[in-house]
Amino acid sequence: MKRFLTIFILLLFVQNALALSVELGIDEVLVVDNTTVTFDVAENNPDLVFLILESGNESVLKALHFGESISFRVVNYTVGSLDVETLTLKLHILGNYSRIEVVKRKDIDITLLEAFDKYLKVKIRNTGYYEINDTLLISSQGIVIREQELYLRPGEEVIVKIMPPYNQLTFTLEEAKISKSIVISSLESLVTIDRIWRDDKLHVVLKNPGDAVNATVKLLFSGMTIDKKEVTIGTNEQKEIIFEKDVTQGTIVVDYGVITQESFYFEAPMISLVKTVKEGEKLQIWLRNEGDQKFEGKATVYQNGVIVSEPYYLDVTIPPGEEVSVEFIVPEDAQILTIGLTAQSYSATFPVSIKTELEAKAVNSYANAILGGTTSYAVVIIGNGKVQFGVEGLPESIKAYFYYGDTQVRELDVVQNAQVSLVLKLPNLPQGFVLNEPIEFNVTVNDIKIPLKLEVTGMGILSVYGDNWLAKLNYTSEYHHAGLPYRFAGNEITPPFVFEPLDGEKIAIIYGRYIRQGKDVRIHLLDSSGKIVQSSTQERGRSDFLIFNLNKFMLMIEGENYFDGALLVADYLRELKNISFELKKREFGEGLRTFIINATSLRGQRLQFSLTSDKDVELRAYYFTLNNEKENFDPLSTNFKGVFKDKRKSINGEIGIRSYEDFVAIALIGEGNVTLEFKTTRGGPEVSELASREVYLLILGLIALLALVIYLEKKMG
Repeated sequence: MKRFLTIFILLLFVQNALALSVELGIDEVLVVDNTTVTFDVAENNPDLVFLILESGNESVLKALHFGESISFRVVNYTVGSLDVETLTLKLHILGNYSRIEVVKRKDIDITLLEAFDKYLKVKIRNTGYYEINDTLLISSQGIVIREQELYLRPGEEVIVKIMPPYNQLTFTLEEAKISKSIVISSLESLVTIDRIWRDDKLHVVLKNPGDAVNATVKLLFSGMTIDKKEVTIGTNEQKEIIFEKDVTQGTIVVDYGVITQESFYFEAPMISLVKTVKEGEKLQIWLRNEGDQKFEGKATVYQNGVIVSEPYYLDVTIPPGEEVSVEFIVPEDAQILTIGLTAQSYSATFPVSIKTELEAKAVNSYANAILGGTTSYAVVIIGNGKVQFGVEGLPESIKAYFYYGDTQVRELDVVQNAQVSLVLKLPNLPQGFVLNEPIEFNVTVNDIKIPLKLEVTGMGILSVYGDNWLAKLNYTSEYHHAGLPYRFAGNEITPPFVFEPLDGEKIAIIYGRYIRQGKDVRIHLLDSSGKIVQSSTQERGRSDFLIFNLNKFMLMIEGENYFDGALLVADYLRELKNISFELKKREFGEGLRTFIINATSLRGQRLQFSLTSDKDVELRAYYFTLNNEKENFDPLSTNFKGVFKDKRKSINGEIGIRSYEDFVAIALIGEGNVTLEFKTTRGGPEVSELASREVYLLILGLIALLALVIYLEKKMG
C-alpha cells in the first residue's frame, strides 16, 4: 500500500502519465523511450524474475517477485504473471513516456530478390535489436548446402547468391537457434531467345535479365550442328549472335548450364505488282516485295502463254519492303499480258490489262452515324490497273477502313471494274468535329478525289431516378431537367446527355451503386458543340462532381467496364445568400427547384432557413454528403427520407451541420414567388481540453485500474 501511495503522489505532478500492460518474451526486448528492458528467470526458482534495465551508461539488475516494482527514469515497472511454458512475462508500466516497442533480441528477415533457373539471390536483414555474429547455415530438405559466418549490425543486410537454385530453403543462425524458410514457387529463365531474324545472314538476339553468364549457342539443321559460338552475356544485357549461314529453317540451342531452344522458319518472299505503264512498245513494270525475305529470280512477259518480251528474261533482285522497276519491249497492240516471276523456291504470275484512264464514283455521298458506331459508303471503280485508296479532311478521331468484299485493303488490282466499301468507325467522344454539323471530306482513288459528307449525332436519354410518376414522361422531353436525379448506366463511356439551359452557378454530381463497387467514374462537361470543356478529378470511392456556369451544356460519363448510378444537376450555392425567384410549373407538371449548398464552411453549426411565398410551397431538406444519403434524395417521392419537410406559405426551420458535412440539398416543390433566407448559429458546446482536476481524476482512475489488475492476478494465482 505504501508503494502505491508513493506512485500516486508522484503522478500528481505528471499530467501525461500513461499506464500499460505488455507481454515480454524471454527472447524479446522492451524499448521504453531510450530505456531497454529484458528479463531472465532463476533456474531453481521460477517465481524469481531478474529484470535488467539499461539506458546509455546506466543499467540496473534487480530480482523481483510477482507484484514487486522498480522505478527507472520516471517510469515504474511492476512484475505481473509469468507463463513458465513460453517464458512470457506480463509487465505493468506506469509513468511518463512517449514511445514503447517490443522487438526480438535477435532476428533476421529473408527476402527473395531473384529466382532464375541458374541461381537464386536472397537478401538477409538483421531485424533484431542486437547485432548478429553467428554462423549461418543454408539448407534444403534437411541437407546443409552452405555454411558461412554472418556479422550484421541492427538494420544491416547482406545479399547471398545460391547456385544451383532450390524450391525450398531454410536459413538458420546456429548459435541463436533462429530459423527462417522461404519457398520458391517458380523460376525464370536466365537467358531467353528474344528474336531470330534473317537478311543474308542469320541473326539471333539473346536477353539476360540477371548476372553475367557464359553460354554456348548452336545452330542446328535437321538435327545436326552446323555452327557453334561461345559467348558471354553481360549483366542485364541483350546480345546479338550472327551466323554466316544461309538457312531458312532450323533450331537455335542455348546452353548456359540450362538448355533453352527455339525453332525458326522463314516464309518465301511475297511479290506484288504495283503498277504498269505502256507507251508504244515499251512496257515498264513496278514490283514490290511485301515479305520478309529477299527475292532473287527472273522476270518475263507472256501473251496467250507465249513469251513476247525482249529480252526473254531479266534478272531481278528485290530486298524485303523495297520496290524495283523493270522494262521490256512488247507488241505495240498488246492489251492483255501476263507478267511471270520465277525463283528457286518461288513463282508468281500477274495478269494485266493495258487500258487507258480509271474512273471512280461514290454510290452514296452522304451518311449519318452516331458516336461509338460505324457507317459506310460504296465506291465504284471502272477500268483496269492498280489503285490506292485514301481519305482527306477527315478528323483523326474517325478511323477509315476500305473493304473489298470481306477483305480489308489499302490498294487493289482492278480488272474492268470493282466496288469497295469505305467504313468509318466513330469515336465515343466528339473529338475534332461538332455534333449535328456536316463533315466534308474526300476519298482518294489514286489521283481521283470523291467529295463525301458525314453527319454525327449521339444524344443519350436517361430515366428519372426514384419511385415517382415522372419516369413515365421523361422520354417525351427534348432535354433533361435540373433538380431531378436521373439513373445512368454505361460501358466505358455514355453518349452525351443534353440538359435544359440554366443560368447561374450549377453543380453536376454522380453517386450510387458504382461507388459501392469501388469503380472509378468521371463526369465530362461538353458545350453545345460537343467539345469537352471540363472533367471531374475526384479520387476513386468518392462522388465525382463539377461546378460550372455554362448555360447550354451536355454531360457525358466515363468509367471502368460496366457502371451505373445516379446523376443530378442543380443550382449551387458556394456560400450562403438570400435568394428570391419565381417557382413555375415545369413541363413535367410540377414546379421544382433544387439547391445544393456547400456545407464545408458551416461544419459544427446549425443552418437556419426561412421561406416566404405568396402560395403554399413545400420545402424539403436533405443531408447530401454520404453516398446512401445522396441515394435517398428523391424530391418528388411520397416516401420522404430527408431531415426536414414542411409545406406552407411561411416556413422556418433549421438543421445541424455535422463535422464532416460536404453538401446539403434543399428542394422546393410547388408554384409561387419565393424568398429563401439563410443564417447560421453556433452548434453545441465545443470540446475542450481536460482541466487539471480532471487530469488528476484520470490518473487516479488509472492507478485504481492497475491495482485491480494486480489484485486479480494474485487472486487467480
